[in-house]
Amino acid sequence: MAVKIVGAGKALPRKKVLNSELPKELETSDEWIRSHTGIGNRYVCSEDENSATLGTNAAAQALLNAQSNGCSVKAEDIDLIVCSTATAVHWSFPSNACLIQRGLGASKAAVFDLTAACSGFIYAMQVGRSMLNQMNWKHALIVGSEMLSKIVDWSDRSSCILFGDGAGAVVLERTDDGADTFGSFILGADGKGADVLYLDSEKLKIRMDGHAVYSFAVGKMVEIIQTLMEKDKLTIDDVDLIVCHQANERIIRAAAKRLNYPIEKFPILLEEYANTSSASIPISLVDLAERGILKHGMKILLAGFGAGLTWGGCSLTW
Repeated sequence: MAVKIVGAGKALPRKKVLNSELPKELETSDEWIRSHTGIGNRYVCSEDENSATLGTNAAAQALLNAQSNGCSVKAEDIDLIVCSTATAVHWSFPSNACLIQRGLGASKAAVFDLTAACSGFIYAMQVGRSMLNQMNWKHALIVGSEMLSKIVDWSDRSSCILFGDGAGAVVLERTDDGADTFGSFILGADGKGADVLYLDSEKLKIRMDGHAVYSFAVGKMVEIIQTLMEKDKLTIDDVDLIVCHQANERIIRAAAKRLNYPIEKFPILLEEYANTSSASIPISLVDLAERGILKHGMKILLAGFGAGLTWGGCSLTW
């Protein structure tokens, strides 16, 4: 049986925070942030918004998009909801996926959260894809949703400028028409890097060794992309876009340079959204589709990396 993406959606908080609006105490500037990261602004949740409300809205948009693409799926048809998040509304339970199920009215869906940091959305897609086949289910919602603004240390200039809130989602459908969206998947982790990027369990704030993350990220992105190309016997001419986790523009540019691939094939969306962790890749896909850059039938690669240290990648046809 084949599994394909039939719809996608994103959701952002109402409040946009420009670089120039960050706390004066950080002693930074729009010029410095842009030149070192590529970030121009980020979206930050208000009191009545959180990672579950964003995830619900993104999932609802994905369902609407699926319907506009000719798929008749509704919330009550969803068999599975997997939410990738590191910032669930309730730290332990209930899961964000339960809150999203309630918000949508997807009453028959099995639901759970998955945590693999910024790689989580790719992990969640492979989990959802596998479960559709194993359980003989028809439809799954895969959601990446984050409210990183509640765990950044707004006094730490090296990290707080990087992150934003947001959510993205896709609808997966199992079909018997042979039109499988997906090619190869790569999933992995190296727990020896657990202290490079982590959540301080006492203060509940992000702590990061920026230089170590940069070195890991560039090398791992190159490895993921090369491995996917080899597995699926692709050349750069076969690939329309390489959509990477949006952590830092310098990381993406360095990976493209090492691969000797055209930077034009590596969309960079940090200026608008900053780093939204596991929401980064689905937000990027929807943004590119809305702007007509990502079109039906395109061959794309996805590559993500995150705390853990984790990584993931896949090839697919949009």
